[in-house]
Amino acid sequence: MEDRRQASGRSWVVVFTAGAFFFYSFIQMTLFSTEAMKAYFMTLLGLSDPASFGNFAGTFLYGTVLFLIPAGVLLDRLPVRTLVLAMIAVVVAAVFVMAFTTNVYVAMVLRFLTGVAHCVAFMAPFRLAPRWFPSRQLALVAGLLVTFAVFGGWVSGTPTLALITALGGKTTMLLNGLLGVVILALTAMFLKDFPDGREVAPAAGESVSLTTGLKIAAQNRQNWLAGLYIGLLNLSVLLLGAIWGTTYLKSVNPGLSEATFTGIVGMIFVGTMIGSPICGWISDRLKSRKKAMLGGAVLSLAVMLTIMFPPSTGAGLFYALFLLLGILTAAQSIGYPVIAESNDDKVLGTANGLSAVVLMGIGAVGQPLFGQLVAWFGGGPGASPDQLQAAFRSAIWVMPIAFLAAIACVSLLAETFKRDA
Repeated sequence: MEDRRQASGRSWVVVFTAGAFFFYSFIQMTLFSTEAMKAYFMTLLGLSDPASFGNFAGTFLYGTVLFLIPAGVLLDRLPVRTLVLAMIAVVVAAVFVMAFTTNVYVAMVLRFLTGVAHCVAFMAPFRLAPRWFPSRQLALVAGLLVTFAVFGGWVSGTPTLALITALGGKTTMLLNGLLGVVILALTAMFLKDFPDGREVAPAAGESVSLTTGLKIAAQNRQNWLAGLYIGLLNLSVLLLGAIWGTTYLKSVNPGLSEATFTGIVGMIFVGTMIGSPICGWISDRLKSRKKAMLGGAVLSLAVMLTIMFPPSTGAGLFYALFLLLGILTAAQSIGYPVIAESNDDKVLGTANGLSAVVLMGIGAVGQPLFGQLVAWFGGGPGASPDQLQAAFRSAIWVMPIAFLAAIACVSLLAETFKRDA
């Protein structure tokens, strides 16, 4: 424990250098959170309706879901630093090429590759955190990592809208790529796998085979329940924050401006940035993961229902409601230390991968499903404004259903807080 206290400054630098890749990858995942960026790519790639755009945008999460378990296995067997550097390079290359391509199939492949890289971006900091921090700090660290990542979601909103307005979509994408180059350089300088004195790889007798690791991870129901909980609460970010929030708000109050829609949706990311460390701190203070997770899910449901049935449609109310939704759904960050505390280090990467398949799979299904539901309820090509409004208000019911399911998951979860660590 003393070594960890002495290395605390280095611990923060190392883990949050990995978190910088999570931040950058989050920008790519939420790249279409503004109507301006959606319109730019729909025009560039010849996409004409919400369903086709949802299919294109969803290829990011298809790549993520398909490669989460392989990425988790690799994180158990290869240096985290090596994998992070390789995947940042992949994302940077994909971003630069997307700035120039007009072929929808090429763009879908590139979006898919950035989703594959997101597997490592998403899991690497949570793989490193238990090596560099004790259990009593893990929820706070996890919350701060989520805050850092979700800041990328905010960057893809109002700042990106300002860049597109001033410089155009292509220049904005080139600046996006240059940001990745900077993060690649920082990672090469600061990222390290283990604290000093713990740099030796696990002995052969301590490692497990791929099949055994998957079996151990799959038999631990904590991984499934925590993954479901995170994914169900995170749906507010992946649906409302990343793609459909501005479009939904336009159907509720078409008199608001594009900047107002974007600003309101950005409150989800601001709220998540505020709420993630607060939720982690509350969990550590309560010495309970379950209580904080349950409270977050119940209150998220209440706020979501208020968004669906607001007493008014003024911008101020929606700013407040979306901020509250972000703060409360940030309780999802507590699920990461639950996974860390429920698995041995030798299978933690595999367990993270398995849980992440569940949580990202919810988003991968949810993003295109929402577009299909809108079309199903009468909001397809040629729909009138009234039909679109009715369609979006019907499709949005997926959100309270998700929060109810999250409440059920956390009710079945076992407490994992380690009081002596």
